[in-house]
Parts: sequence; C-alpha cells; structure tokens
Amino acid sequence: MKPFYYLSDFPERRRAGKNYIAECPKCGKKHLAISRDTGLYCCFYAGCDFHGKLKDFWTERRSTGWQDAGSPAGASPMAKGSAGKGEPGGMASAGGGNAAFEVSMIPEDYKRLSPEVIAKIKPLTDDPETSDTGQLAARRYLADMGISLKTAIDARIGCLVHRCFGGKDSKDGKDKKNAAGMMYQCIAYVNYINGQPVNVKYRSCDATASGYTKCWSQDSPTTPCPPYNIDCINPLLIAEENIPRLIVTEGERDVLTLREAGYPYVISVPNGAASDLSKGFEAFRPWLDRVQELVICGDSDLPGRTLVKHLADYFGTRCLFTVLPGGCKDISDVLVAYGADVVREIIGSACPHRTSDIITVSERADEIMNVLNGNYDHGYDVGYGPLTDRVFHPTDQGGLIIATGKPNSGKTDFLNDLTCRLMAKTGRNVCYLSFEVPDKNKHMANLIRLMLGKVNTAAYTREQLQPIVSFLDGHMVHLDLHEVSPTPANIIERAERVKRAMPLKYLIIDPYLFMEMETGRYNTETQAIKGMLTQMQAWGRNNGVWVIIVAHPRSLKKLNGKNELEEIDMYTISGSANWANLADFIFSISRIEEPDRRYTRLDMLKVRDQDLCRTGSVLFVRQPCGRYDERESEEQIMTEMQGRVLDKDRLPWMGLVTP
Repeated sequence: MKPFYYLSDFPERRRAGKNYIAECPKCGKKHLAISRDTGLYCCFYAGCDFHGKLKDFWTERRSTGWQDAGSPAGASPMAKGSAGKGEPGGMASAGGGNAAFEVSMIPEDYKRLSPEVIAKIKPLTDDPETSDTGQLAARRYLADMGISLKTAIDARIGCLVHRCFGGKDSKDGKDKKNAAGMMYQCIAYVNYINGQPVNVKYRSCDATASGYTKCWSQDSPTTPCPPYNIDCINPLLIAEENIPRLIVTEGERDVLTLREAGYPYVISVPNGAASDLSKGFEAFRPWLDRVQELVICGDSDLPGRTLVKHLADYFGTRCLFTVLPGGCKDISDVLVAYGADVVREIIGSACPHRTSDIITVSERADEIMNVLNGNYDHGYDVGYGPLTDRVFHPTDQGGLIIATGKPNSGKTDFLNDLTCRLMAKTGRNVCYLSFEVPDKNKHMANLIRLMLGKVNTAAYTREQLQPIVSFLDGHMVHLDLHEVSPTPANIIERAERVKRAMPLKYLIIDPYLFMEMETGRYNTETQAIKGMLTQMQAWGRNNGVWVIIVAHPRSLKKLNGKNELEEIDMYTISGSANWANLADFIFSISRIEEPDRRYTRLDMLKVRDQDLCRTGSVLFVRQPCGRYDERESEEQIMTEMQGRVLDKDRLPWMGLVTP
C-alpha cells in the first residue's frame, strides 16, 4: 500500500464509460473504479474501503494561481475589513454620557493566564531519568502520534492531571456521556500572544484498549479564544516583511504534526470545526494581511469540510487546499501512517479550487488544437437549402435568437415552418410558448399539415395520420402558463422540466410582449429587458438550447411623409438597444404584397459567429400549406408568377402514403 497513487500505477486498467476499472491495491479485486474526469477512485468490493484521489489530479491549474474561493471577485471579510467598525454606534443621551463605539479587538486585549493556572502546568522536559507520570504519559502519546519530544518542547507543550469533558469518559474506552468530567493525564497546549500565555487547551492522553481518550477542556480569561500558535506570524517576533505561506488547520495536534514536518508558520482555528472565524481572527487581521498564501489543511469528515468552506469564504482568493490520502481523517493521521515526507508532499501539492469561471489556454489545449485542425461543430442546415444556409447555420451550442418584423408580416407563420423543418429534417426537439396561438390543438394540427405538405387533410385516415402525430409527440411540446405567471424564471423552470423529459434544442417565446418583467423606480424597462435577455441567453448556452424570442418593433417612422415605413434593423426593436447587443442571431421577416410579385423576405441582421454564416437576405415563396421555398431573386419570383414552374417542397416529410 502507498499513501497515494498515479494513473500510471494501474497499467492494466480498462475504460468503462467515464471511468476506468482496475485492480484494487488493497483487496486485489478488479472492482476499483477511477473517474477519468476528477481522479477520484473507490473500490466497490464488499468489505474494502479503499478510496482517494489520484495524485495526477492534485495539482490541476496550480501554475495559474486562479481559484474559486466562494466569494464574488475574490472578495472576503479579510479584504473588506470591518464595515462600520470605529463608527459611532449610538447617540449620546439627552442627559449627557458617553456615546457607544464599536471597535475591533487587538492582540493586546487578550489577558494573560492567571498564575494559578500556569503553576499547574508542568513544561515537558527531555530528562531521561524522569519518573513523573504526567511526563511519561505525554511522551508516550506524542511518540505514538509521530511527534518528537524536541518538537513538543519547542512548542512549549506542558502536562498535568486535569478534569476534562466530552469524548469517551472512561479508560475502558466505552462511549458514555461525560457531563461531569473526569480527571485525566493531559497534554496542555499553551497559546501565546506577544510571548505571553493567554489561553490553554487540555487534551487527555490516557491510553485505553482502543487507543487514547478524547476529552478536553480549556482555560481562557478572554473570549473569543485566539487561534492556536498565532504568535508564529507575530510581526514583532519574525524578521520577514511578508510571510509567503501560512497553514491553517483544525486542531492543535495538527499544528504539532506540521511543525514536526518542518513548517514554522502553522495555526489552528480556535474551537475546531465549530469556530466563529470572524470573531476568532478579528484581532489578528493586520498579521494575516501579511500572508501571501494560506494553505487550508482541514479534516476530511463533514464538519471538517464545512470548516474548509468557511475558511475559503473568509480568506478569499489567497487559499490553497490540500488533498489527503484515502483513509486519513486529518494531516496527523497522515504523519502516523506515512511519515513526514508524505506530509511535506501534501502541503507542497496544495492548489486552488477549480472554477469554470476562469479559462486558461493550458486546460483547453486539446480543444484549441481540434479547432485549428477543423475538428469542431460546423453547424447544420435547417432544411431550406443553400441560400438560407448561408445566413442561418446554427450549431448545437445554444444561445439567443431574436425574430422581429412589422405586424402581420408572417413571423409566427414562418417560425412554424422553420421549427417543423428542424424537427422533421434534423431531429431537433422544440418547445413552444406561443401567446399568438391560444388554441393549441389548431396549432399542432397546422404543424401536421406542414409535415404533410397539404392544405386539406380531411381525406387522411387516423391510421395514416397517427405516425406523424406520434413523431410530433416525441419532438415537441407546448407550454401554457396558467398555474404560474410568465416570468423569465417560471419559463425557464418549465423548460427545465421539458428538458429532463426530452433533449430540448429550441425554445420559442412568441411574443416577448406577454412576458412579465418587474419594472419600477429602481428597475427601468431597459434594465428589465437586459436582465431577461441575459438570463435567457445564459440558460440557453449552459443547456445547448436556442431560445427564439419574437419581438415587435417600436412605432416606425414614415418616410418623406408617405405611407412607406422605415426599414427594420437591430435597433428598431421596442424597449431597448440590448436586443441588438445580446442576441447571437437577429432576423426580421417582411411580407411583400405587390401586383407583380408576392414573397417573404428574411433579413439576417446579426450573426455572432461569422465563421459559419453571414448577414444577408433570402427570399421565400409561401405555398398554400404554409411551407416556404427559397428563391434566388425577385426576377425568379416574377417569372414564377407568370407561369414558370420551379421546384417546390411538396412531398410529405414523414414518408406517409398520399391517399
């Protein structure tokens, strides 16, 4: 058994989905599962508890210095200071008197331990002739914990017989309540500030059949208790202007362990996993501000992991985190099981928490090479033909699409045809939230006519129509928000439900005008629209869904005082310029109705990724059934109206037999 493992230690591994399966070093069975993404491993053979994390994954992103400490923009209480500290906390009374002030503690506020307490504690010695039972009990305990007598003496550890509470209350190791406390041989962890003893914690060290008793008590004339060994970074006692690295642990024994491994700058939180960090560290903020990096070396149990999270929130972006070998609850267990060299390797391998908010070149190296070699998502044809493909060629990345146009220009009608083609010709799934079509039955029947390419379907039997009904049932769904209001959050929540049932690729909101957005004194319409668009775009990108929102233009100006209206562009959409700024695609639909020509024009006004398609216009002729056929020019449309026969997409898209 080794303290940690690399992937190369399992040469006979075989791939199984997102994991590897290998032979367990502990039980010898081929039940060891290794995550290819995280490096976590665990043996699932009955009775084997072998688990941990491959060392290959310990130092990910170590060189970048980036991390997610759980605070916005790396902010932390340490960086922010104490808002309002030093400001008047109340007004003087009418009859005079002092105003109340709230100020931070400073190190000098901690009172020295009383002479009576200090007199009870016997400092550890290295006298080989001693017969003192307290000295011998402490030495035996320290030796079993892997801590040398020299390290303990340098840390000014003491010993005594003292009443302790909690843990196992009897020397036979039985777990009983210990409310009244018992007398134990104890180690005394005396804590110093400015070289003066200010508090002491007693830990029982009596040997039992099952190990050592785990009871404790403490004496502290000042509350809150200071962090143990905080004097190690006292500016008055050290020569360094800045401390490159400070290790923060959960308990006093962990401090001794790390001092044994050669680390002088180590502290432990005042009260273990239950510590109130803001109070315990308050007096020492100037000292801690001089530390460049903090290594959080917490315990692996639930309270320990909770403390690690709180420390990360408190100290912010300076934190590095350790990974312990499987089976070790804390760094002291590592020292006992594997020795000081492994402790040093763990501390040296401490790294920031990973965050998806910061992307480096190194972590995307393979993807970048794939792009350079042309191996990336090149998008797909939406089903019209090459002319449309030049202006609208989406990928499966997802995002925000805005469709606009004058009233009665055929926006909803065109979207019906577009989404039908996406379902029938590309297999994409669509969710409709259409306020324009309150009768959902008629809307779905219209989609079936589009699939068939027929205006009148009365001659079709139920048996002939059933396959296309079943197809639509597996590729589309309608939202009809009667139970909740149509806010962006509620729409996304309903779309999430749909996505769990089918691989959703398109969400149609037609039109946005009926969405409810909170506006008021502190949230203008422009701000509300920006928030809605940002929310929809982020959700679409995170889930690989294209959100298509139909937006009406503002009141258009007349040109030269005539009935002709100005052309629609990205900035004529009602409400906000953010439509143009945030969308990935924007297109407008126009309907031209003149004696010699009748057609629909799609103007692609914005394309974010112009590697796949470009802005431009496409002309369409609408069939009576609602399908749109692309045409190259107005001249082609005019000759078609004069009797020339051009190709039309008339065949059923589902391969049904025509009656």
